Amino acid sequence: PHSHVVFLKTHKAGGSSLVNVLSRYGESRRLRFALPQRYQFGYPAPFRAERVRGFRPGGPKFDLLCHHMRFYLPEVQRVMPNDSFYFSIVRDPGTLGESAFRYFRAAAPAFRASPSLDAFLASPGRFFRPGARGNHYARNLQWFDFGLPEPAAPGEIPGILEELERVFPLVLLAERFDEGLVLLRRRLCWPSDSVDLFPHNSRGRAPQASPEQRRRLRAWNALDWALYSHFNRSFWRQARRFGLEELQREAAELRRRRERLAKECLRGGGPVPAQAIPEGSLRPFQPPGGDGILGFALRDGLGEQQRRRCGRMALPELPYTDLLRRLQFGNGTE
Repeated sequence: PHSHVVFLKTHKAGGSSLVNVLSRYGESRRLRFALPQRYQFGYPAPFRAERVRGFRPGGPKFDLLCHHMRFYLPEVQRVMPNDSFYFSIVRDPGTLGESAFRYFRAAAPAFRASPSLDAFLASPGRFFRPGARGNHYARNLQWFDFGLPEPAAPGEIPGILEELERVFPLVLLAERFDEGLVLLRRRLCWPSDSVDLFPHNSRGRAPQASPEQRRRLRAWNALDWALYSHFNRSFWRQARRFGLEELQREAAELRRRRERLAKECLRGGGPVPAQAIPEGSLRPFQPPGGDGILGFALRDGLGEQQRRRCGRMALPELPYTDLLRRLQFGNGTE
């Protein structure tokens, strides 16, 4: 099994659920996490080794790196062993852009100045100013998170993405999340139950982008569309090598286990609004002025071992990060 893993958590693509998987795996095996001082590694500035708590030049390296950063390989290599497995996840910018508009409305000046997504897409240049703090959320967010050069001439893009694929041999698709979990588990040689999860950071009554909005979002986020298209192709190449029938079978089994666990663990059998969660530590972070992010409330009457397992699966990213920090650096009693 791989115990040295780097996950680049891109925004609004299902990364919080994967961080929960990695957190539980690493905690259960007492692996050493590269943790930020708070919750991100100086984002949106490029990653620097000195932002990792406990990092010492020439000191021991870490096992797992999975919190938000803007990727910068030379600095990551100062923190992580040479045999680390790198993976990430991407999402069609036609749907990611709609989600980012709602989630980062308060953080991105371009979104904040626009009365609606349609108004923004009708004339993005009216609202978008390159370089304005927070506007990286408003255009080519995934390209930015991967630390890729912008602007990039069209002729340079294929070479940039081929080089990126050499660093990240597996990039999952948000739209094929469960199939991606199967491929990831097989690449990491982890047991099948290690990728059991509840989907974190989902939105209640999330509106869907219209076909015209998706078309405009892909055009506005042309670099993200090139990135997504490249890794869509690489994902399905790997899926065919794995065997599409077997991939679907294992993904279906994963969903069945998730349904059983949700019935066993969760009040109501699924996600609920934050205000319906009695335990403060299980309430997910809510972005300023954004949509309501759902979380999980545990069923009453769970046994101690059951409650611990279910509680870890339901624990949102920020309190889980706090817990890992306590366990790794002291004052952790769990």
